Amino acid sequence: MGQAKQRKAAKDSGRPWAPVMPVAVAGATGTNKAVREMAHLGTLSKLAEERTREVLQAACAADDERARLDRLHDVLAGAMGMMEAEVDSAYGQNADMIRLAKSVACRKGCAFCCHMAVEATIIEAILVWRRAAQSPAVHASVAPSANVEAHERWRKKHPCPMLGADGACQVYEDRPGGCRAFVSVDAKACERALMTAGTAEEDLTVPIVPFPRKIETAISIGVRRACAAENLQSCNVELTAALHLLASDASATGRWLAGETVFTPYP
Repeated sequence: MGQAKQRKAAKDSGRPWAPVMPVAVAGATGTNKAVREMAHLGTLSKLAEERTREVLQAACAADDERARLDRLHDVLAGAMGMMEAEVDSAYGQNADMIRLAKSVACRKGCAFCCHMAVEATIIEAILVWRRAAQSPAVHASVAPSANVEAHERWRKKHPCPMLGADGACQVYEDRPGGCRAFVSVDAKACERALMTAGTAEEDLTVPIVPFPRKIETAISIGVRRACAAENLQSCNVELTAALHLLASDASATGRWLAGETVFTPYP
């Protein structure tokens, strides 16, 4: 059952919806690398859920907007800190992984991937907007990119509204996990993918390092399950559409923390 159907079934039954973290098969041997990996990802997801629930309770109990946002930032800092520690640990496992780390092509100013739709948690979207709203230029650039279909945005080379003229992310410290986990080892392939988008020569063969995305997904599921457990809307959102909503409705964050369904789910 897809996530849209899962959400509908939960709504029809009157219970909060939460994403499901796949688990290792019961009784499988610990000698299987894939089983061990899945078990570890499940542990990360559970830990992220437990830590996030504690912080969300503090956020909902806070007396003012700034305190609530500070607590939500604790969620992001904890989740991204966990993710980056796991990625760093994986890169240091052996000589092959150390070489892989050195081959990562992502650098400041290399922004070809910053033309894709970004799937983010609601907390990530709120905190991106908190930082972005300090810049009038970013504030004005959100609306034109909002609600543009993902493939159309890529084909027309719509840049992320958080992308500065220098090719650097203007909210880098608070960027979503999906951005952090998209890791390429060939910047030329990334450029070719964007430049050929929507043409007969379209080439999407970008060599991506897969394990950061697995780690980010597990932690993101934990964060979203914590939201559902606290009776908060827990779906992922398309980042630019969520930013447009937050720019248009100053009450959106408070209403979300009060348990209202505020954001459009993605996909």
